[in-house]
Amino acid sequence: MSIQDIKHMGKFHVDFLRIVLDLPHEEISQYTIDFLEEESKDKKWQRTTYHSNEANDRWMANLPHREKMEEDIYKAAEEFVERTGRGKFNEKPFLFYWGSVYKEHDQHGSHNHPRSLIAGTYYPQSVAESESITFEAPWSSHTMHDTLPFDDSQYSYHPNTGDCMLWPSWVNHRVFPQKASDKLRVAISFNIDYGRYHT
Repeated sequence: MSIQDIKHMGKFHVDFLRIVLDLPHEEISQYTIDFLEEESKDKKWQRTTYHSNEANDRWMANLPHREKMEEDIYKAAEEFVERTGRGKFNEKPFLFYWGSVYKEHDQHGSHNHPRSLIAGTYYPQSVAESESITFEAPWSSHTMHDTLPFDDSQYSYHPNTGDCMLWPSWVNHRVFPQKASDKLRVAISFNIDYGRYHT
């Protein structure tokens, strides 16, 4: 054998952070369900406030314990940048968030969150039947002839009620079709960024 040395170097990992929030999850989730049910009255089911700034503003206006939730998300973002070696927030971060409720068959295709640093989701209601969030490896769309195991190209996380997940906003992720459940899957997703990019 003419090989003199072998060194395996695995690089370019992706950071994920799970933080458990201490909030009145049931009150927050029921308010969000009731709001979207009202929004969908006499029309197609609207599973998220994201697509209407006006609806999202109305949902946010009366969201229970809104200030405490925002404070917790800010703290979670500070933990994320500190633990992952990213630049600290020298001013109040930009934060935008919206609510989503998943009924049976609801899903969300693969996407990322442009124009932000961190993406994340807080789950005020998630049960055993609630669908996981699935993250896709950054290289998954351009692996050429690579034969890496498929399981290495995605990571599925099943959230518990109260979980708050954070990840780099450039990571593609999706929610596969929701299964039948007595309890609806409720998610509050958000973008966080340095404030200087949003002045």
